Amino acid sequence: MNEYPVFPFPAIVGNDSAKKAILCILLNEDLKGLLITGGCGSAKTTLARSAGKISDGKSTTIIPQNTTGERLFGSIDIENAITEGKISITKGILVESDRRIVVVDDINLFDEKIIHTILDTAGSGNLLLERDGFSENIRTRYILVATMDPEEGRLSSRILDRFDLCVETERIEDESARLKIIKSCMAFEKDPVSFSKEYSPEIEELRENIRKAKERLPFVTIPGSLIELISELCIELNVSGQRGDIALAKTAKTLAAIDGRDNVVFEDIRQAALLALEHRRRSPPPGSPQRNPPDESEPEDRRENENNRDDEERPGKGNDKNAENREDLPDHGNRESPENTPWEPGEAPPEQVFEIGSAFNIIEFLDEHSLSRLRSGNPGSGRRRRSTSSDSSGRYVSYRHRDRNKNDIAIDATLRAAAPFQTARDRNGLAIKVDREDLREKVREKRTGDIILFLVDASGSMGVKKRMVAVKGAVLSLLNDAYQKRDTVGLMIFRRKEATLLLPPTRSTDLAHKLLKEIPTGGRTPLSEGVASAVRLLSQGRYSKSTDSKTIVILTDGRANYSGSGRNPYEEMRMTALAASEKKIRFVVVDTEEGFPRLDFAIALASELGATYLRLDELDSRKLAQSIETIVKKGAQPCLKN
Repeated sequence: MNEYPVFPFPAIVGNDSAKKAILCILLNEDLKGLLITGGCGSAKTTLARSAGKISDGKSTTIIPQNTTGERLFGSIDIENAITEGKISITKGILVESDRRIVVVDDINLFDEKIIHTILDTAGSGNLLLERDGFSENIRTRYILVATMDPEEGRLSSRILDRFDLCVETERIEDESARLKIIKSCMAFEKDPVSFSKEYSPEIEELRENIRKAKERLPFVTIPGSLIELISELCIELNVSGQRGDIALAKTAKTLAAIDGRDNVVFEDIRQAALLALEHRRRSPPPGSPQRNPPDESEPEDRRENENNRDDEERPGKGNDKNAENREDLPDHGNRESPENTPWEPGEAPPEQVFEIGSAFNIIEFLDEHSLSRLRSGNPGSGRRRRSTSSDSSGRYVSYRHRDRNKNDIAIDATLRAAAPFQTARDRNGLAIKVDREDLREKVREKRTGDIILFLVDASGSMGVKKRMVAVKGAVLSLLNDAYQKRDTVGLMIFRRKEATLLLPPTRSTDLAHKLLKEIPTGGRTPLSEGVASAVRLLSQGRYSKSTDSKTIVILTDGRANYSGSGRNPYEEMRMTALAASEKKIRFVVVDTEEGFPRLDFAIALASELGATYLRLDELDSRKLAQSIETIVKKGAQPCLKN
């Protein structure tokens, strides 16, 4: 029911891809669900709510953020149960939205069970409602348009795959376009009725085009060569399952119908891939080559010289004339037992200060299954953890029989449980009598806070090949990601003989950039001291009493060449890691090692700590898959020749 003023669809500036996706979802009801993503103020909600004005008479239902499952799906009719003693169902919002457009704002903030039920119902047109021993199958069909801001939490790959279409709103960079947005918004706020009337001809034209496209759609066909292209694209993008293939084919046919054609052409496939496959991309499976092969056209002697140069830079290799430019590291010839390698103290190289590398988008590195999901190709999914509250704080999400929170009664659920028995109870003038067995308590959910301490190796080995430049860029990206998710973050480095806390855990990270830029690199690697200091910080004082989740993110290549106790550094590191693993602290090890052969000391550290292990380059979500545009164009020619 659109009783509120809705910004006209044609008046929205830019966002052509999102507009195209909305036309597709309105035209072809076989497409199940559209997800519009974007940052705050990017017009995603405006786009979603404006869809009803260009549809063929469909009204729009907005799902409020704090809607309970009973109000959304339906529940027992309490009044009928009390007066008649009969159990019947009162309709929920989704049932009332039959033949409408359902808009779910910030769907990523809903409980996953509710999201799955919304998607199941949108896909099947059936809602199975089960309440207190009563079950009913209700028919309802609606067009689902959802929005989300990824910075407020992401959806799992399973949920994303349920949306046939997904599109990201554009960032408007053009000055004239931004000026037009300002003027349009001010005019709409001043007089929404008059502003909307100005676009009435365009709205009517869009409605007529949608009507004609609907009539044409059943007759649109896809040539066999382009069907092959669809399969090739999905395979090359490592799209799991067949939903992507089917959604791509349906979208391509819909785009052809919109353009008034009876045959799908390559351009339809290209545009459809951007709408139907972007959110289904996966990184290559384990074992796939991660590096580009050498250029065969490059002279062999040049490649050999570069390999020799790499060997000279690698610790323990090359000429001794480079010894003063690197740290005196132990001989790592025995990779299986580094604690048995000989270790001799030596002079540390001079200090260096490196610039900060480029920041980038971070994968969900704190998720418990981040590594396995990364290998399976879903780097960007997940969100900060939520937990069931043990007190009366948090959001009311469901109910249960009264147990712990005896004063946090779920009134609605309690009344529903008592209602069917009222005709058999002596109410003594009461409207409803509630017995002890009817009582239900609220189940509340709240976000679990995170205290994240970044522990950075700033020893001389990080200066080899200027690795500290990339590490600083990664730390800055991690800090930005944590800040956006409102985590408490801190920064500690270890070098020479000690660990130094640069930034105590705080929600204000204004000093982080300056501190990162000034971090010196050089000296020995007191790895065990760094880990021990970080653990002490989060295990003592005010942090020991905090109920927030504690995480230490260690960025290191795992090499150690200083021991405060005089023991072998690797043996001391192992003992420290084993002791740390018993604490209620989570560990993430980001391996900064480069080159070949790899010594894999960071993997050993992660194993001893029971930590999630990631490579430095795996943190950057942009590097995990090629752009769809590139892959589509690459696959175009062979299919068009057939």
